[in-house]
Amino acid sequence: MPHCTVKVTIAIGGHGRYAAIRDWHLGDIERRDLRPSPAEELSRVGRWMYEIAVRDGKAVLAEGISHLFGKAECPGCGSVFTIADEYEAANCPVLR
Repeated sequence: MPHCTVKVTIAIGGHGRYAAIRDWHLGDIERRDLRPSPAEELSRVGRWMYEIAVRDGKAVLAEGISHLFGKAECPGCGSVFTIADEYEAANCPVLR
């Protein structure tokens, strides 16, 4: 998780694989390349998704999954965080 208050945009797709600060007028600025997770270091779910994509001949999808479960650097403060973990934490429902 970034140590600053900057909202970081994560892009994984046809426009690239990067973390950036999104500016309304300028688009994604201060980009930092994502750091994909090597296949052998993927978590259970990530490895399962990756292996199915490889098995089915979906190399581009497999590469995207390795980035999704990889790390990103905050362009604002330079802190490094795991993308999937931060997404899960931000979108996990509150149980009461």
